Amino acid sequence: MSETAALVPVDDRSASRAPAWVRRPSRESGDAPVFLREFLDDLPAGAVVLDLGAGSGSFDYRRRTDWTVLATDILPLAPAAPRAPHARWLRADAARLPLRGRCADAVVAHYMLEHVTDLESTLDEIARVLRPGGRVFASVPRAASFDDRFYRFAGYVAKYLLGKFQKRIEHQQRFSFPSFLAGFYRRGLGLAGFAVVPAGFSWMNEPRTRPLQAAFVAALGWTKRLTGLDLFRAANFVCVFGPGLRRAERTVTHVCRGCGEHAVLTPPSPPPGEWICPWCGLANGLFLSPAERRRRTR
Repeated sequence: MSETAALVPVDDRSASRAPAWVRRPSRESGDAPVFLREFLDDLPAGAVVLDLGAGSGSFDYRRRTDWTVLATDILPLAPAAPRAPHARWLRADAARLPLRGRCADAVVAHYMLEHVTDLESTLDEIARVLRPGGRVFASVPRAASFDDRFYRFAGYVAKYLLGKFQKRIEHQQRFSFPSFLAGFYRRGLGLAGFAVVPAGFSWMNEPRTRPLQAAFVAALGWTKRLTGLDLFRAANFVCVFGPGLRRAERTVTHVCRGCGEHAVLTPPSPPPGEWICPWCGLANGLFLSPAERRRRTR
């Protein structure tokens, strides 16, 4: 469910352990589901859910056993254990899916569209397999963000400076908000709800980079705290496309570096040095810019 693979497990059905000024994003009555948990919870029993670029699963398939989940990835499949009996795993290119048309009630493209080589064909396939009235959840990095640029830079360093010449540069596509929406609009899929969320750098939970994550995030945080330069800002677009929903923009102020989940913070005055994730309970540094600190002390 998270920004990327989570280091810390999440039980979203339990009460938050965070203080009152840290909360999970709330949803007003009638608003479109924007975040993946909401999107999934809104699906009816018997739904067919296509998880594109699933890896070991973009979400916990055991969350709902009354669906059929079609999990696809171009890489060798690695289903999460224990394997969900209502999930079918297909090794396939998202640009050429071995599925009949109009077979899915919902499509999940969770931080995978930036990785595909043939974006136009992948979007064509999403539109082809989606049933009339179906919905799409899609999340991608914003190309102009520090997070996405740093990820690409790290890939080039590994490929050319460290001599891993066979390594694929993972982020093949670059998205602005207009270009991201345009790809879906051209296929008749309108925007129902969205959020622009900051970076949590939870992709650094991978074993090779995990030892560096805390220090790296702290360095960016202190840069913001001392100079006001916010390298976390506006890192990702999270969107839902589909008919019959009231359009909604949702607010996210912080992302947990451990579980990658979203949070909304209204720090007290004077602000503390850290915040507790309302999903997993991990302590994250609270790095407010000089301007933000001045607003809190007024």
